[in-house]
Amino acid sequence: MKKKINVLVRILVMAAIFVITIYLVNIFQNRSYKNLAAEMKDAELPLAYVCYGDSLLNCMHGYTGEVDLTLLRDSVTPIDENKNLEIMVENDAFKDASYSYEIRSISGDSLIEKGDLEAASGTDGYDVLDISARMDLKQDMEYMLVVKLKSGDGRSASYYTRVVVNDNYHESQLLNAAKDFHDATFAFDKLESESVIGTYKQEYTGGGTGDSYGLGHVNLANAYSDLLWDGLKPTVISDVNTYIKEIDVNYAVIEMEYKAMSITSQDVMSYYTVKEFYKISYRDVPVASQIDEADGAGTDGIYFDETASYDEAYSDEQDADTVTETEPKITMLSYDRYVDEYFDKDGIDAINNVYEIGIVSSDDLEYRYTEDNKKIAFVRNGQLWMYDYGDGQITLVYGSGMDDHANDSNTYSDHDMNIISFDKDGNMTFAVYGYMNSGDHEGKLGVALYTFDYTTLEVDELLFVECNVPYEAMKSETSRLTYYDGDKFYYMLGGKVNAVDMKTRQQSYIAEGLSASDVKVSVNMEVMAYGESEDQSSNTKLTLMNMHTGKSYEITAGAGECLICYGFKDSDMVYGVSSISDAQVDVDAESFVGTRYSEESRDNIPASRLYIVNSDGEQIKEYAKSGYYLMQVDVDTNLLYLTRGEKSDSGFKSVDDDFITFKEDDTKETIGTTHLSSITGYDRLYFTVPSNMYLSYIPALNITKEKIDPDAASMIMTVVRDKVTYHVYDNLGLSKIYDVAGDAINYAVSVSGIVVSSEGEVIYRQAESQEYNTIASGIFHRSTGSVDASLGDCLYMVLTYQGVQVTEDDIAQYTDPVEALNSLGKRQGIDVTGLSLDMLLGYVSSGIPVISRISDGRYVLIVSYNEADIRYYDPVEDKEIVVSRDEYTDMMLQWHNESYTYVEE
Repeated sequence: MKKKINVLVRILVMAAIFVITIYLVNIFQNRSYKNLAAEMKDAELPLAYVCYGDSLLNCMHGYTGEVDLTLLRDSVTPIDENKNLEIMVENDAFKDASYSYEIRSISGDSLIEKGDLEAASGTDGYDVLDISARMDLKQDMEYMLVVKLKSGDGRSASYYTRVVVNDNYHESQLLNAAKDFHDATFAFDKLESESVIGTYKQEYTGGGTGDSYGLGHVNLANAYSDLLWDGLKPTVISDVNTYIKEIDVNYAVIEMEYKAMSITSQDVMSYYTVKEFYKISYRDVPVASQIDEADGAGTDGIYFDETASYDEAYSDEQDADTVTETEPKITMLSYDRYVDEYFDKDGIDAINNVYEIGIVSSDDLEYRYTEDNKKIAFVRNGQLWMYDYGDGQITLVYGSGMDDHANDSNTYSDHDMNIISFDKDGNMTFAVYGYMNSGDHEGKLGVALYTFDYTTLEVDELLFVECNVPYEAMKSETSRLTYYDGDKFYYMLGGKVNAVDMKTRQQSYIAEGLSASDVKVSVNMEVMAYGESEDQSSNTKLTLMNMHTGKSYEITAGAGECLICYGFKDSDMVYGVSSISDAQVDVDAESFVGTRYSEESRDNIPASRLYIVNSDGEQIKEYAKSGYYLMQVDVDTNLLYLTRGEKSDSGFKSVDDDFITFKEDDTKETIGTTHLSSITGYDRLYFTVPSNMYLSYIPALNITKEKIDPDAASMIMTVVRDKVTYHVYDNLGLSKIYDVAGDAINYAVSVSGIVVSSEGEVIYRQAESQEYNTIASGIFHRSTGSVDASLGDCLYMVLTYQGVQVTEDDIAQYTDPVEALNSLGKRQGIDVTGLSLDMLLGYVSSGIPVISRISDGRYVLIVSYNEADIRYYDPVEDKEIVVSRDEYTDMMLQWHNESYTYVEE
């Protein structure tokens, strides 16, 4: 009996020791975690993919609300003439799901076909959906495919990708080229001469150099070692999601997105989100041995007699030595890799007294700090952090995926944040805008307003405004302005400055009809300014609004003058006064080469005076120097950089720049950022702190709790556009929005981007123009013999060329040529004013005539060109005229390259 008792005691003692051990281990392992609570809810909506052979392409995230499809350009999927497509959907969370599909016009307003889908069970937890389009889809025309999911418990989501029918896009070769390049960047020991990277670098003719952010952004201009990660040797830890962003018969933009991890010899692990962008062209080139070696044979194998007349050289029946054998040629037009490191709370560097932010692709870091410098709030990779130096704590205020970087759902980055206010106690107000990746609003687009209580570690949602604008379009506006004064929430969206009264839950707007560039906002977002007109010559009033005090101030121009707002220095507004008559004065653009004078500033009327007013509308400085004009004003950190001009008979010509400096208090040290490469061997961004602060301890981690607030408000805002705008997409998505197509195209050329209208039509994409082309034989000439009627004559010819029967009275109803082309024609008319002659000839290269204004104000039609000359039909003279390119360029400059054309579907 005693033996049994001893055994029992031993068992009880061992059990007690086990429990105590578990308890102590738990305390030890979590000794740096305080008030640990559940993170934000993980994403639940399944992901969908296009099945392409053995690969999955074009990862699609589910949307649970309305979406403006003309602004959604996440991916495009080429399909063959059989119009078959296979979609794979993760089905782990959504059991017993039913599916259907729709094919819509690219604008989304026209339903082409719809149907139900039967899901087959695939491998690895996927539902497989086979879609066979029944309707006759036009070749090369983009449509929007919508896949709709509905779960057994009533939840639903929609998935989107553009589709286009063409058997000759060579997408498999282009995708393989991108994959080969991607793989080669991880072949760390391979010589450049043995790598496909070396081949593409030798052929690369693009400009630019590697960025100043080290590995944060590299391109083909960087050294080979940079492209191979310069010894960092990261490992890919997630799926490599591949997207076809744009494609046509000879060109594609391909994106690869993935997560990577590196580890040092001291076992320090770092995690990164990586995006790679490939712009690749495909063309069949003549086999070298087959090209005729006769004098005058061109690289395209077509014989050209340089002594022939214009008509002979460009007739459709010219002699040619046709090469029958070709081989594919793939050219890497550009490659860009952007790397952003995830913030690691352990990145305290006590020796250098800095806090590591990480490798960054851009210096555009959203952060605030308290007046005593003891607390910093900042946004990194979709996560909002708050570091408390005094208490030695750091808090993940908002965001998910902290320890699960490989999860594509939780780390989806189609949203961003603005820190609105941050007080000395660590309490914060902030806004989240874009695609809601998790939580109660998962799958919706919108703007959410939150408060954070540092004492309770609770995040409280005050308001959610659901909208139909995708993140890429939303960020150009909403990133500029979100402000909460305790009573009203202000935000910019849909060309309006909106205001929500939090007590009445009613929304109104302060101003409307604004583009993102029309509204200027102070850094702290407390003060904003806007004009009454997009046209500067009509802008005779500026409104300055101090949202902190709720007061507004109006600044008016004198007789014959107009105003331009340049922006804010802290909370002080900087604006200029211009003479309306100076809008007609030309600018000697060549004299400004090498200055800061940008293409965008060419639409601004140079100002003769500059003023600075504070947030209460009080003037604090004036700048004016007789005979000098401000061509461009840049608001830098501690100065205004003034690009100046002088007016002469030939127009505004460049003179020396000038500056207005702001003296800073050198004795007051504040939180800042700096790039350092000496610490880790790689260029990383760091927080710097005042000299009386000593960073020595790794802070304890807090994770916030979501507060359930029954008083939280929700509303829906549907943005309806009342005008056509033109959107420039660069590597990282939607870059800028313009009202004039020509301005958008000029900017797109500078960033190697594309231009898409708000109606979904691709207005411009990079493409190789033919060396010559003529459409003269297809133009039905019309002449009324007068300069005043020449525009109507040109419109008549263009519409007739499209196959439209119109009368003179039909055209006479319209004063705007773009409106006439859109209302009467079969294609979308565009204003391409400002484009160079070379750019205009790109349309003629595609078989599209261009209306151009020249000389005495007459409008003519460009119908042919070669390397040296162009041919245009002059309805005043009733004949075709051939002039040199240089001569025609001079004729166009007199009317600032005013031009109009249209785009094919």
